Amino acid sequence: MNKYRNSFFQFSFLWILIFLAAGNHPVFAQEKTHLLTYTQVKGKVTSNGNQLKNIVVSDGKDIVMTNEKGEFEFTTDQEFVFISYPSGYAFDLLDNGSVDFFRRVDLAKATNTILFELKPNPNDESDHHFIAIADPQVQTEEEANQFITESCADLSKKKVALNDPNLFGVGVGDLVFDKFELYEQYNQGIKSTGIPFFQVLGNHDINLNARSNESSQEPFTSQFGPAYYSFNRGKTHYVVLNDVYFLGSKQYYGYLPETQLAWLEKDLALVPKDNPLVIFLHIPSFSQIVAHNPGRDINKESVINREALYKILEGHEAHLISGHVHWNENTVNGNIFEHNTAAISGAWWSGICYDGTPKGYGVYRSDEGDLSWHYQSVGENPDFQFRIYRPGTHPDFPNDYMVNIWNWDPEWKVNVYENGNRTVQPVQVIASDPLAMEIYAPGKPKKQPWISPQKNGHMFVFRPNNPSSKVEVEVIDRFGNQYKKGLD
Repeated sequence: MNKYRNSFFQFSFLWILIFLAAGNHPVFAQEKTHLLTYTQVKGKVTSNGNQLKNIVVSDGKDIVMTNEKGEFEFTTDQEFVFISYPSGYAFDLLDNGSVDFFRRVDLAKATNTILFELKPNPNDESDHHFIAIADPQVQTEEEANQFITESCADLSKKKVALNDPNLFGVGVGDLVFDKFELYEQYNQGIKSTGIPFFQVLGNHDINLNARSNESSQEPFTSQFGPAYYSFNRGKTHYVVLNDVYFLGSKQYYGYLPETQLAWLEKDLALVPKDNPLVIFLHIPSFSQIVAHNPGRDINKESVINREALYKILEGHEAHLISGHVHWNENTVNGNIFEHNTAAISGAWWSGICYDGTPKGYGVYRSDEGDLSWHYQSVGENPDFQFRIYRPGTHPDFPNDYMVNIWNWDPEWKVNVYENGNRTVQPVQVIASDPLAMEIYAPGKPKKQPWISPQKNGHMFVFRPNNPSSKVEVEVIDRFGNQYKKGLD
C-alpha cells in the first residue's frame, strides 16, 4: 500500500511541476499579476540641438546622469521619469501652468524613448525670487473664484513689484479640499499670474477612499506628475518632498517612506554641501502647534520619522518650507530653518488664520545663494508685519498691550516707544490672538464651525510706564528691515 501511495505522490508531483512550468496553474497566474513590470528607458536631453551632459535624470528610485551625448538609459518600474531641472534653463510649462519636468512611462512597453528639450534662460539666475503659497484648499466654486480674483490677483501684483524674470512659485500642498474637479479653477488661477509654479502634494490632494498610499496620489499625479523631485535655480538646489502617507480609512500621517529617503540621499550626494538647499513639503517636519494646543495629533501635524530626514541633511544649511497647519511659525534647529507658512486661504476661507496671521504667502529672494524673505499679506502693503492690541482685549492679559508678530523668529527685535522714547521691553508669551478669539469665538456664526483660535509663540505683551503715553511699537526683522506703528 505504501509503495503504491509513494508512486502516486511521485507521479502527481511530477505532473504538478510540468503544469507549473507551462505557466497554466491558477496559483501561478495569480502571482504573475502581482509581479512588477519593468521597462527599459532610453532618452536624451538636448538644448537648441546641443547634447547636454551631466543632467540628472531619475525615476524616484534611481538617479543617472546624461553622458557626453546627452543620453541616459536605465530600467524602471516607476510611473514617471523626470529631470532635476538644471540652472541656466528656462522652465517649460504644462498646459495647466505648472512646470513640465517629467515624462509618463508606459510600463506595458518593453522600451520607452524619452526626450527632454530645454531652452536656455536668457536671464542671470544668481539673483532670483520665489513665492510659497500654502493651502489654497478650495472646496466650493465660490472659494475657487475667490482664490482666482483675490489670491492670484495679489500674486500678479507682487510679480510686477518684484520685476524678476526668474520668479517662480511653489504651491505647498492642499491645493484643493478633496474636490478634485476644482483643480481646473486652481490651475486657471495659477496660469493667470504668469508665474511658473511647482506643486507639492497635500493631505487634501489625495483620494481618501483609495486602497493604498500609492493609489491615493493619483488625483495629484495625474495633474502635476511625480510627488517628489528636485530642481535648480542659480546656486540654489530645491527639493520637493511628499510627506503625506495615506493609511487607509481616510487617515494619514506625516511620514517619509524609505524609497523617498533613499532617493533624497542620492539626490543630495550630487549637491555640494556649501550650495544653498531649500526643501518644500506639505506637513511641517515639526510644529509647536501640538505643544501649545493639547489635544491635536502630533502624527498629523509633523513628520513622524523626521530624525531620518535631519540625518540626511547633516552638513547642509537647509531651509524647509511647509504649510498644512494654517498658521505661521519659524523654527531654527541647528542647520535647519523651517518656515511653516500660513495659509493663503486663512482659516479655510473664513477669515484670518487661527493664530491671527493674515491670509498671505512667503516671498523669498536667493541672492548668490543668500536667502532672505518676508511675509506678504493679501491686499496689504509689504510693511504690514504685525498687529497691536490695546489693554483689555485679551482676558489673560487685561492690563497689557499685545503684539502679534506673525513672521517672528529668534533674530527679530521688538522695541516699545513712549512719547518717542524707547522704554519697556516686550515679553514673549504663548497666547491666542485677540482678533482670532473674537472671530472664532464659540457660538459665533462662521463658515467652518469647528475652527477655534490657536495659541502660538509669536505673541508679545508689554505695559507702558505711563498709561497715558503715546505708544508705538518698532519691529526689526533679521535682515534689518524696520517696521513701526502705533494705535490711533
